[in-house]
Amino acid sequence: MGGETMRSRRTPDRAGEGVESARPSRPGGPSQLLELFFATCAELGVESDRDVAALAGVSVENVANWRSGAVRELKPYKLAGVKRALAGRIAQLKDRASLMDSTVHLKLRPLEIEEGSSPAEQQRKLRDRVHYDYVGHQFLYAEAQGALAWESIIRSGYEQDSWLRGVRDQARLWFDSARDARGGCRGPIAEALGLDSRRLRGLDVISLGPGEGSKECVLIEALHALEGSIGQPLPWQTMALVDVSISLLVRAATSARKLVGEREDLPRTHVLAFCADFEEGPLGFVNRLPTERYDADAGRRLVCVLGNVFGNVRDEEHFLREKLARLVRPGDLLWLEVGLRADPLSSDPLYALLARTDRQETAAETNRRLLLEGPYRAWESALGRSHARVEMRLTLREDDDASRIPGSCNFCHDLWLVEERRALTMLYSRRYELAALTRWLEARGYQLLRQQSVADSKGRPRVAHLLLRRTSEPEKR
Repeated sequence: MGGETMRSRRTPDRAGEGVESARPSRPGGPSQLLELFFATCAELGVESDRDVAALAGVSVENVANWRSGAVRELKPYKLAGVKRALAGRIAQLKDRASLMDSTVHLKLRPLEIEEGSSPAEQQRKLRDRVHYDYVGHQFLYAEAQGALAWESIIRSGYEQDSWLRGVRDQARLWFDSARDARGGCRGPIAEALGLDSRRLRGLDVISLGPGEGSKECVLIEALHALEGSIGQPLPWQTMALVDVSISLLVRAATSARKLVGEREDLPRTHVLAFCADFEEGPLGFVNRLPTERYDADAGRRLVCVLGNVFGNVRDEEHFLREKLARLVRPGDLLWLEVGLRADPLSSDPLYALLARTDRQETAAETNRRLLLEGPYRAWESALGRSHARVEMRLTLREDDDASRIPGSCNFCHDLWLVEERRALTMLYSRRYELAALTRWLEARGYQLLRQQSVADSKGRPRVAHLLLRRTSEPEKR
């Protein structure tokens, strides 16, 4: 015979899929093509067989055959996958070079401002809104004094420690990579990242309205713990912070980057800060996310709307359909933290503010009033007007345009213009009946995976955390 030809055959691996196996026609190592591939992987920081397999989307046994020379040529579909993986990793490094996340050590604080969301543009929007009844919450924190007032509210009676503990408890459960009785991951977020399969996915966390960023730092810590539990990093992880308040955004991004900067595998982790109006803006920042560039199954998004931001938007239906639908793709996850309707309603801390008397206001109430007044006072000053007499008023609204989800109620924060005898609604603060809210969300293509109530210091259930998976496009209505 004129020589033995190499024949590839398929043998089952442990997961039941085929593994390329062959006798080498030229023993002694990989072919030049595969040797070039391994050298490129090494330069990109991917060296172990496990990491190479995760990058290429194959089994560890496949990689061993490549290294030994048993397989000297990739099949077309595997070659295409390898090319996509290498291109994606290089694009990721290019992005990393431009983001300068490590500049926290250089005292630089990079952020990106979306068109229509700069302070000057927000001021122009406010100028047009003050002549109507509804202004909106996005103007409360845009100026520095509003951000300071908000931070003062958090420090004085807001029970921020309770709410942080609630986020930490849910993150610990939902990122849990341990196996359950059926062999899957106990944590639904860990399962969505492919920890119960051979293809590990990257993760983009998108936080809408992060404030000072304390809860987002909890999520970063949970991701670190998850990677430690599985003994390898995710292909990538991104923390995208989206807010209209530059003051709060800088603080949140600085805290997150400091936490990320302690990691040795920094190129795998991005912290992005976007000054953007996620309720009314174009959401152009989504094009900066890795999940927007890679194939749909390479990564997942976890969109976080914490701190009852969902209950602050003007119209939940419109927000879900026009904004969240752009961010949360089918298969992606949505984490909502919402205020719960108290039973009786009079036990809600805001209820006491409905019937104001002439008593002296507390420090928390003063900060709340200053938060509401801030945008209007800035508008007056910009026009050179003397300050008009204004009052803060809370009204409770149910079963109307301000509280359309069944079972919800709305503590509307109004600024009463005394001379003009009219009110400007500055903030909606809704409370939800949990079962009715979950039914409403499921009817719009969001499957409930987990839910948990969190009590305040007096043991009263005050907020709830819902983790949902988007299963379909919202229904046309």
